[in-house]
Amino acid sequence: MITQKRRFLYQPNPLVSVICWSWTLVIFLIGVIFWLEVTHFQWITLFFFILFALVVWAEIHFRTITIHNGIITVSRVINPKSLVIKTDKISEVSTDNHQIGFVANGKIYHFLVSRNSAIELAELIGESANQEKSDN
Repeated sequence: MITQKRRFLYQPNPLVSVICWSWTLVIFLIGVIFWLEVTHFQWITLFFFILFALVVWAEIHFRTITIHNGIITVSRVINPKSLVIKTDKISEVSTDNHQIGFVANGKIYHFLVSRNSAIELAELIGESANQEKSDN
């Protein structure tokens, strides 16, 4: 059993990532539009730039995959309930350059992660699933 708690940053599947980051960029562009419309920097422009920075920070910081004691927890930005999956319920783990995908409880999940994180996550899921099967 994996006793060390491991945490990885992720982005959702590519289509959802493009949509989320496009809406985030809209906040920045609204700030630029206000700035250029009034021809000098005002507090509303500063508000939109700070809001943009906070949303970017939240989208990066709160999207985490944590694996500990045979349980994978996927935290999301808006949804307060995390996705919790036992590693023995995971099948068909596949990795690509910057992507990991697996099937759990009949649902297909894809996450964009760094290349090293994809490799390490696949190994940890495989180790944890093998240890749970040998314990039973």
